[in-house]
Amino acid sequence: MSRVIASLVLMLLLPLPALACDLRIEGRPLAVASYVENAQPCLARPPGGFAFEAALEARFLDLVNKERAEAGLAPLQMRRELTDAARLHSLDMAVNGFFGHVGPDGRGPGDRIAALDRTALADFSAENVATVSRAGGRIGANFAVKRLHRNLMDSPGHRANILHPKATHVAFGVVRTEGGVWVTQLFMRVSGTLPRAAPLRVSAAQVMQGRPTGLEGWRFVRYDIVGLSGEPFPGAGGAGQGRDARLAAYATQPGDDPLSYYWMRFPGPAVTITP
Repeated sequence: MSRVIASLVLMLLLPLPALACDLRIEGRPLAVASYVENAQPCLARPPGGFAFEAALEARFLDLVNKERAEAGLAPLQMRRELTDAARLHSLDMAVNGFFGHVGPDGRGPGDRIAALDRTALADFSAENVATVSRAGGRIGANFAVKRLHRNLMDSPGHRANILHPKATHVAFGVVRTEGGVWVTQLFMRVSGTLPRAAPLRVSAAQVMQGRPTGLEGWRFVRYDIVGLSGEPFPGAGGAGQGRDARLAAYATQPGDDPLSYYWMRFPGPAVTITP
């Protein structure tokens, strides 16, 4: 019996094997909670031959803020909580061989931000994507960053995102292989921040506790659940169970007339509704 107990203790002490990254489009989870859980192994350890490049992400921040300074705009702050959404899209493009803002699973920038940034209350976001490759040889980091940044600045739409006056925060996701570099740039105006990361699964009856920070000039009133597009969410009778929704923070401020108020809804992370 003592040997059996000792063996069990040894098994409990051994590290559990890490889940493998699975970026296959077929069978990818649709519910946001499962989607995020499926993405975590890929964000922790990309497939062999693919690597995240934090040093190149920092260089993109320098280049973007240099452009903004020359245009008389405030610098952007790097938002770590937004990095996962940027990195996952770059990795998805690199692994699955597509290029664009909407992935083969139908998710766009707003969907990925709402899924993977679990604390932001944001009223503006934008995305840039770019890639460069060199057939038959290793691509240099300096060459890739300069080429990608110049290509983005030469494109009116991408340049407008980099110099957008509403943006306050940014995140970069750079993935590098032997012969290619992919970058996703996410721009955001953070209106407020939740007191802690929103749970992936919530009950319609118990949404969120604690007051958000930020929301300058607004008085926080309550949290609520709304549809992904902002429509009222069917919370009664279990109609919304198993569906995705968004957390939202409601706030007020005095209106122009006496006894009048303005109401504002600040959308937050996406969640899956449970019983």
